[in-house]
Formats: sequence, C-alpha cells, structure tokens
Amino acid sequence: MLILCKSEIGEADFDRLGKVLAALPYPMRWSRRRGRLAILLDRANSAQPELAPLLADPAIDYVLRAPSEDEIGRVFSRRDLLHFSLASTGVLAGAVLMAPVGLYLAAPAGERTAEGDTLVAPAEGKHSIPVDGTRAKIIDGEEFLVVRREADRYNAVSRTCTHSGVCLVDWESKRQQFVCPCHSGVYDVYGNVVSGPPPRPLKSRVVEVKDGQVYVKKERPS
Repeated sequence: MLILCKSEIGEADFDRLGKVLAALPYPMRWSRRRGRLAILLDRANSAQPELAPLLADPAIDYVLRAPSEDEIGRVFSRRDLLHFSLASTGVLAGAVLMAPVGLYLAAPAGERTAEGDTLVAPAEGKHSIPVDGTRAKIIDGEEFLVVRREADRYNAVSRTCTHSGVCLVDWESKRQQFVCPCHSGVYDVYGNVVSGPPPRPLKSRVVEVKDGQVYVKKERPS
C-alpha cells in the first residue's frame, strides 16, 4: 500500500495524474481539498514497475511507503476511508475502525462570536482544557490545536505540517513540542521549527480569555 501526496496541485497536473491513475490496476482512493491531493493505492508497493512513472512524477511531493494505520488516518478522513471500503485490505479496514478522524474532519467547528472570534472552551470547570492539554477546533476550514500551557496561558497553532501540507502534528506534553509523525518534523510550543524538514513555522492565532471563556481571535490582515 502506498500514499502519494501533493501539498498544492493545479488543474493541469490534476488532470494529467488522473489519466495515469486510471491506467493502474489497483483499488485506489484520492482526496482533494483546498488544492491538496492525497492518493491511496491499495495492494501496491514502490517496487512494481508500472508505478515508476507515477513515483517519479514532479507533481508528487512525497510518498508514504507501507503506511501505518496511524499515518493513513492522519492523511485521510474517516469518511474518505469508508468510501474506499471496496476491496480494502486488513490494514485499511483497521484504519477505518481505529485511526483518529483525519484531516479537515478531526475536530468540530468552533462557535463564532459577532466579531468573528472562535469559542474554544470555558476557562474553568470540567469542560475546560487541562494544563498541558489541548483542544482541537476547525477554524476557517483548518484544524487548530489550542494548548493550555499554564492556568492563564494558551497558544493556538495549525495542525497542518508545513512540510507535507497534509499530515497533522500532535502535541507531546512531555517534550513541550508539536511533532509530525510522517517525517519527524518538530515545532516548539509557538509553532516555530525546531528540527526536521518543515520549511516554515506552523500558522498561529492569538488566544484570548474573556468573560470566563477561551477564544481564538479572528485572523487579522497583515
């Protein structure tokens, strides 16, 4: 099984890849959202000669070879995987049942205020974010993680790794860092790159505590 990814793809490349994929004898599923493309080829491996042109295609940013259930779940949403249930392998079936909901569908959309800010959670009480804990919210079509660093200190960063454009970072509280499981990209609590291949920091938003509620502020024009 292979996953091929492209962080940004235009219509010409998309049409060309579609013709190449149509000629392949493998069950497959692709997901294209906001210009990002991910292709899952079931029963395929990189040693098969008919895949050589596709693997060498400049429109493909990187390839996940023999992806784990966790990697599949991070690249594809559960809805994508359920739609791909025909002719699926045991690994793919396991990903549908066990993996977290993937990109774009992994978290609820946050409630908006009249000013356009996003309500995340109450600042205190059983539904609040614990210290060193996180809360995920979809904001403007992108998943953000809000980390509570101390009682009154929060950070909000995008979960989308800037290396792949499709994999989701996780917060590791012991390390106090965000880590991408696809290619081991590491970011600090502010989203700055610490190590690995990411070319730029994670997107970030300002967090405000107001009237006992935690909000991610609307993105302001730079």
